[in-house]
Amino acid sequence: MTMEELELMEREQGVTLAIKPEKRTIAATGGDAAAVDRALEWAADHRAEVVALLRQRQGIAEQMKVEREISLKEVPALIIQRANYRTWFMQKTGYFQPNDAELDKMFSVLEEGDQVIPDFAHSFSVRKRNGLVVSVDRKGRVTEPSPYSPAVKQ
Repeated sequence: MTMEELELMEREQGVTLAIKPEKRTIAATGGDAAAVDRALEWAADHRAEVVALLRQRQGIAEQMKVEREISLKEVPALIIQRANYRTWFMQKTGYFQPNDAELDKMFSVLEEGDQVIPDFAHSFSVRKRNGLVVSVDRKGRVTEPSPYSPAVKQ
């Protein structure tokens, strides 16, 4: 892939791609939501090449260092992890116990292979298949994990 191909895609979609080093992400801005989604999907399909071109364009010389870990053990199916999570929070006070609708929202954003790590009253941490750790709250929102999560400290 060349810089011209990257810039052509950006013009066609009406977006601009950029690396956000502090978040270790590629961001797409401009255009409508569908155009941004298409551009990010395209960037994900060509991730290594896009990152190299964006580093060059933005003058980011040093490659960002990323460390992620994956589980040595087979991760149980989500239905089993849901039951394990229920067992964990039922041993806590009512404050820790989500209702069924909240539990459904929390687990709806997970995929098989994700590892649920119970840690806080209104959210749990998740180690994705690629080692990325995220947090899922009772509304099903996926965010960066708390630095106090045992999943981050492991």
